[in-house]
Amino acid sequence: MPKISPIGDVIIELTDIDSTNNYAMRLINEGMAEHGMAIRADFQTHGKGQLGNVWQAEESKNLLLSVILDTQHFAIENQFYLNAAACLSVADMLMTKYDLRDVSIKWPNDIYAGNKKIAGILIENNIRGNTWTNAIIGIGLNVNQTQFADLNRATSILLENEKKVKINQVMKNLLKSLNNYYKSLSANYNEVLNSYNQLLMGYHTEIVFKRNYEMEKGYLNGVDEMGMFEITQGNKTKKFKHKEIEQVIG
Repeated sequence: MPKISPIGDVIIELTDIDSTNNYAMRLINEGMAEHGMAIRADFQTHGKGQLGNVWQAEESKNLLLSVILDTQHFAIENQFYLNAAACLSVADMLMTKYDLRDVSIKWPNDIYAGNKKIAGILIENNIRGNTWTNAIIGIGLNVNQTQFADLNRATSILLENEKKVKINQVMKNLLKSLNNYYKSLSANYNEVLNSYNQLLMGYHTEIVFKRNYEMEKGYLNGVDEMGMFEITQGNKTKKFKHKEIEQVIG
């Protein structure tokens, strides 16, 4: 069973750090981590994105957060469900607390408002033997930043609803949402995956994607329990892993 202490009971606030995920991993390795512990930084010198990409954020304008979760009670093969729950917690909070419209999940773990990215999620898992011991959920959410250099496909809460918001309040709302989804994950995997697919960008429509540097089209059936992207082309249905293809945004 999951630990009782809610996510966000312990919050470590830092001025600057290499990466909140790295800090969280050090806590785990030193035996100082607890379930639900959250680490927030004003600035990251080496913020992490997917597969070694760098997450860029102006100092003190965005939410840079990592959360340590106890995952011993989950089966190793259910790792993607945690990714789905994390994505939903961010998307749901943006819609319910900040009235953002047209929020979607770009597979596998980017959150978009319209056709612009507002948040990215990076999960790092610790597995020992056959046990998935814990996970670190890293979340970068654009809050009050308005300039994004050459990243013209980025947006923020401030740009979307023209109101500056308190980053600490955004964090509290997000931790509460993440706690709710973490608990619901233990109760119903399928419901979490269904909700993820309902918010999936391009779900049940024809999408354009890039494969081996070529543009292709196909009907997006959704994502399965292993996180595979299922596309139908003609009378053939294929499943793809992350980075095998890239969805193209119009």
